[in-house]
Amino acid sequence: MNSITQEQLEHKQLERLAAQRQIYSDAKKIQAINMILSVPAVIVWSILVVKFPDLKIWSAFWGITVTFLGFIVFNPFQKELQEKAAKIQQLFDCDVLQLSWNELNSGKRPEPELICQKSRNYRRNHSDYSKLKDWYPIGVSQLPIHLGRLVCQRTNCWWDAQLRRRYAYYIQLIIIGLSIFVFLIGFINGLTLEKFFLAVFFPLTPVLFFGINQYRDNIEAASRLDRLKDEAESYWRQAINQKLVPQELTQLSYKLQNSIYDNRRRNPLIFDWIYNRIRDENEEQMNQGAEALIEELFKNP
Repeated sequence: MNSITQEQLEHKQLERLAAQRQIYSDAKKIQAINMILSVPAVIVWSILVVKFPDLKIWSAFWGITVTFLGFIVFNPFQKELQEKAAKIQQLFDCDVLQLSWNELNSGKRPEPELICQKSRNYRRNHSDYSKLKDWYPIGVSQLPIHLGRLVCQRTNCWWDAQLRRRYAYYIQLIIIGLSIFVFLIGFINGLTLEKFFLAVFFPLTPVLFFGINQYRDNIEAASRLDRLKDEAESYWRQAINQKLVPQELTQLSYKLQNSIYDNRRRNPLIFDWIYNRIRDENEEQMNQGAEALIEELFKNP
């Protein structure tokens, strides 16, 4: 009853998905460099200072320098790439879900040359677009566009929230483990308070900043996505109970899509290995969730 499942398989749409995935990967590389300078270096500096106490000043200098580099260099560049990727994904959604581009909210459309370049870069590491196909549940093809669109938007929010909560949990475990490890080094070696701050606390600063920010930002993002998902489900209930006509639902979907874009460009990044690890499980649950909504609709003709 709608063309969502066919439209999302068109070559130009797959190119857009490939481009946004490549730009997100580029942004994640910047984040990875920041992490490497922060996390492994903490352990190395802590061990070196225990064996060579004269290095404690350099250890403190390293921690402070990396912290400032994160705020001044890495984070702004990362955010710029992330916004470009979010715009391309918004363009994909607008076409596939049959929504007009909102320049007031999303700015200018992404340049076709950028999409072409980044999709080509994606193909260098992937033989085809197979992992990008069926972005939205195929079951939505049974619905009229105003309802199928809403199911897709709700799916977007659910998927991202699940991913971020899982990632925040991993980050929490890693930070706790590293903190315990580094503090044990100081305790076992009987460091004085001065040496503890110079050899342990200051080098740990980048890890704490990065880890706490990652955990907090992902939990906040998941909460925002939950609110958007609840909003989509509220519209769905009103629609199947015939309290909203298609035109009203379409306007509400415009509003919801603008919020989804705003959330995407603000969201912290999640590394591809975590995404790939839980992709199949989440995809199965995503399809089941969509099928449950469709079944609910058909039971309330």
